[in-house]
Amino acid sequence: MFLRLLIIAIMVAALSSCAHVDSGRTGKKIIMKKPATDPKQLPVEEVFQAVESTPLDAALLFSLLGGELAGQRGEVELAAAFYVDAAERSRDPQVALRAAQIALYTKDFVVASAMVDILIAGASPTLETHRLALAVYLKANNVDKSMQQALLLVEKSEAPLRSALLAIGGIVSRQVDGKVAMAVMAVMAGLVERYPDEAGAHLVQSQIYADRGDFSAAERSVAQALHLDPDWQIPHVHLAQVLEKQNKTEDSLTVLRLASKRFATAQLITAYGQLLAKEGRYQEAKKQLLLALNKTPSHADARFSLALVYLKLNQQEQAKDALKVLYKAGAYKAKAAFYLGQISYQQKANLEALRWFEKVGQAPGYIDAQANIAMIHAKMGELTMAQSVLQRLRNNAPKLAARFYLLEAELLLEAGQNKQAFGLMSQAINEHATDLALRYARSIAATELGELQVAENDLLFILAQDPNNVNALNALGYTLASKTFRFEEARQYLAQALSLMPEDSAIIDSMGWLNYREGQYEEALALLQKAYKKSPQGEIAAHLGETLWMLGRQEEAKKIWQDGLKNDPDDKYLHEVLQRLK
Repeated sequence: MFLRLLIIAIMVAALSSCAHVDSGRTGKKIIMKKPATDPKQLPVEEVFQAVESTPLDAALLFSLLGGELAGQRGEVELAAAFYVDAAERSRDPQVALRAAQIALYTKDFVVASAMVDILIAGASPTLETHRLALAVYLKANNVDKSMQQALLLVEKSEAPLRSALLAIGGIVSRQVDGKVAMAVMAVMAGLVERYPDEAGAHLVQSQIYADRGDFSAAERSVAQALHLDPDWQIPHVHLAQVLEKQNKTEDSLTVLRLASKRFATAQLITAYGQLLAKEGRYQEAKKQLLLALNKTPSHADARFSLALVYLKLNQQEQAKDALKVLYKAGAYKAKAAFYLGQISYQQKANLEALRWFEKVGQAPGYIDAQANIAMIHAKMGELTMAQSVLQRLRNNAPKLAARFYLLEAELLLEAGQNKQAFGLMSQAINEHATDLALRYARSIAATELGELQVAENDLLFILAQDPNNVNALNALGYTLASKTFRFEEARQYLAQALSLMPEDSAIIDSMGWLNYREGQYEEALALLQKAYKKSPQGEIAAHLGETLWMLGRQEEAKKIWQDGLKNDPDDKYLHEVLQRLK
């Protein structure tokens, strides 16, 4: 059986943000004393020494102008060099900030750290400045300076101690990677040592451990947070997450179940319901999420999770109602519109599905929504419109162009436009010569057109790169079995495919059809019956019926074909067989 294209869901969620720090110009140059290394002895404020700033001389002006011009030309490294020179000459925080931003962009954390030294030495650095400094010093793996900035953030924050520590944890957690692990862990250990009786410090430390994958340490730290403040709800949720990541699912469920009963808040009940849903316990999850909404009807997380549970339970109307409430309230708006589009499409309400998918807008689900719009247009017979959508997507998201080519090829093949699909795939391969999925798609179109050599070459190209590619093995084996008399080669490819996926109905069908072509009808019958039982598709029904017919069991063959038409009324192979035997 010739495997059809696998349409890969295209999801893009690539949002990035850049922090900007406003800092006033200062006329003083500030020199900071070297901080102490012991977290307990580390001073919260440093003693600053003010000196006169450097005047705007010709050399400084040259560096500033050079930096701007280099930046406009896209010469980032040269721009960085100019701005670093200007910052060192002027000791001006605004210039240092510009130099630090460019250094961060080029991932030169040593230079960024030096520029931040100038920035925080300015008059009255803001909390935003200290946050930037903490992030940069962590990236530079500077433990002492990172610790100093963390303590300054705690000292200067107007928020309660716990909130300040959680905010610092948010900054630190974004820097977690192998290169800066020492600085990150040292800062967290220092904060725990400085504030041993504050549950927030232990919770943040647990989060950092979890981010690093050290779940045992994370469990110990969050347990300490709960010991210090058993009435704080957040550590209960975090403990459940840590346990789940260790595959201690029942323990995780127990933690959330007890916490949800104890505190009876919509947040905890929702978390419990979400974990139940993740474990496939949808009826229990539904009960908990309804309970959460009964307590807090406006709880968007609970309602969205409930909508997904309804879908799992095949309760589409209830899911639609929940999603429409969310969309109207402006919560989960894009996701609600996307799922409403999917439901409408499944209900064959194509126009309604189009309206909902269009409402996704430019949100992260935009590309997937547009791909669905293209498929719906094709289903409605508007193939040109579908192609237009996909061509626009290729232009707007060139990194995903190969996937959109594949989807367009699938739609063309489904519409019987094999020649156009072949041309499109040839164009796509010229642009993406090493993409194996495009080669596979062209092999399908080539086979339909009788271009067997092209099909064979493309499938051999795939197997040269990926010798165990089951789709290519099956396709090549089936093509040789059905279109040529090279049965020995076909058997080798199909045997290899079966060894990799022995229960795959498509491969079993291919091997059965090879036996049919060799005149081994009894062997073919056993395989084809097995394939049809696993997957009663039209093409398998066609093959099984032909085998029964050759064995003189015409009435059984007719019944198989009739059943096949009920299951797969549009299968072209089945229609070809019926037309041939009329």
